[in-house]
Amino acid sequence: MAALVLISLLFLPVQGDMQLAQTSDIILDPIEIIAWMSQDGTTTLDLRARTVNQGSGTVTSLSFRIDSLEVTIIDAFVNSTVSSSSAIVLDRYTEVIVSLPQPLEENESVWIDLTLESTDFQSDPVAGTGLDLTRVRSDFIFYIRPLIEFANFTFTAVLPQDAMLSRESVVPLFPEPYSNFTDGATLAFVWFTQSLQPGQERVFIIKYQIPTDESGTPQSFLVESIVIALLGIVSGIVVTLGGPKLYHRIRRIGTVRFVGVTSDEEEVLEVIRAKGGSCPQKDLYSEFDMSQAKVSLILNNLEERGLVKRFREGRENVVHLMEE
Repeated sequence: MAALVLISLLFLPVQGDMQLAQTSDIILDPIEIIAWMSQDGTTTLDLRARTVNQGSGTVTSLSFRIDSLEVTIIDAFVNSTVSSSSAIVLDRYTEVIVSLPQPLEENESVWIDLTLESTDFQSDPVAGTGLDLTRVRSDFIFYIRPLIEFANFTFTAVLPQDAMLSRESVVPLFPEPYSNFTDGATLAFVWFTQSLQPGQERVFIIKYQIPTDESGTPQSFLVESIVIALLGIVSGIVVTLGGPKLYHRIRRIGTVRFVGVTSDEEEVLEVIRAKGGSCPQKDLYSEFDMSQAKVSLILNNLEERGLVKRFREGRENVVHLMEE
């Protein structure tokens, strides 16, 4: 027990008889995080936040939860002054601790600037299929689970240069962004959240494709254009000669098909897809003539195989389709 007390004192520095503020007394308002993705899989995070002490105690350090196990601190600034910082890798996330040069008193605020690098936000690239053989596909998944309250939170994700949203994915972008922009070479998507309390979470998912070296040749673009044109001609002939039924069958060739799943699992996946690729878990309970326990078991099996992903949004689970 004595050892635990000594360890806790190392991470809670106290000057004199000052009382540390509680986590609930601190708010980040505003806070902005920009994720810059590179083609080698490294993501650079730029975090800027105004920290306000709303309590009666004193703040000597600030902690940020980063849902990554491969975080490197590049820079840490407090009010534009270099500050000491450390990263503690825990079971499922990394806690980044920034020391304040001066204690933060009641109703005072400071600006925190952090630059971090991580290599586990982007998945390993996989070769494309179909018409996208000249591209590799990957995805970016970023969780936010704050340790202290966020207000006016803006998250911006900047794709690697020359990347585009995946054409093979049912839902390449989740949730729907607040806005987006481009400089001609890179795409960026912006989300805004007015308030995020400790214990709540948000997740941002982007599925994208990057051209390979071969995709930039005029011949590859010509071949792809010819294939697309031929498909258009065939579709026109089908509509004219074959009628709506045959045309409908041809169109279904390009729809998503789930391989290696049971009939019940396929039915669940198709319902999620029909709902736009994501839906509250409770909505699935009313869709099927089976118990909630069985639906939950099916979702557990699908999540273990990477076909769906569940996350908390408020007080409920949201199921997101991950199948390509």
